[in-house]
Amino acid sequence: LARAGAPARYVFFTREEVALEESPLPAAFASGVLEGTELAVVLEPTDAILHAGCLGNLQARVEFHGESAHSARPWTGRNAIHLLAEGLAPLARLEPLDVELDGLVYREVLSAVRVEGGIAQNVVPALASAELNFRFAPGRSRDEAEVRVRELVPDGELHVLHNSPSAPPALGNPLVERLRELVPDVAPKQAWTPVAQFAEQGIDAINYGPGATAYAHRQD
Repeated sequence: LARAGAPARYVFFTREEVALEESPLPAAFASGVLEGTELAVVLEPTDAILHAGCLGNLQARVEFHGESAHSARPWTGRNAIHLLAEGLAPLARLEPLDVELDGLVYREVLSAVRVEGGIAQNVVPALASAELNFRFAPGRSRDEAEVRVRELVPDGELHVLHNSPSAPPALGNPLVERLRELVPDVAPKQAWTPVAQFAEQGIDAINYGPGATAYAHRQD
């Protein structure tokens, strides 16, 4: 696009899929280089259709505290792994929550993505933990997302590791309307992308680019 002379400014940046605190975009915003931007097109893979908005992305760790004991006498302690299994049982049964916005349906989901616990085969563990990933729909603030996670996982000690905002669809932007004349298919972005960072700066943004989303983070 740049070599073809398409009339736009091009921003290339690193460290995109990491904690928001490590993103270089805030420095770009502070520099003033993006002042006057009417629409940002994030070249996220979208199957070459438009993906509007994005989900928020909250990562948290929940800890379950028990009491260590010899595994031959488990009744003398409290097994933290068992507490974790009980505490996450409601999460395993949780169905996606569909949230409609501007005719697009975003799906809120909460997943356990990592577990840790135990030190030896003859020890009842005193500590077990799980990392949780909550993808929340546009319209829910970061604070509201944290409250929601605490509601869904009331047991255990919750620590928020990072919390990235969602972004609205921005379909009313005149440049998006013109883009839709060329690319009529629109879907909700069922993931987090930097459109959220542009949205926080008051800059409308949309996701559009080549790449098959069905293969993202899969081994095939």
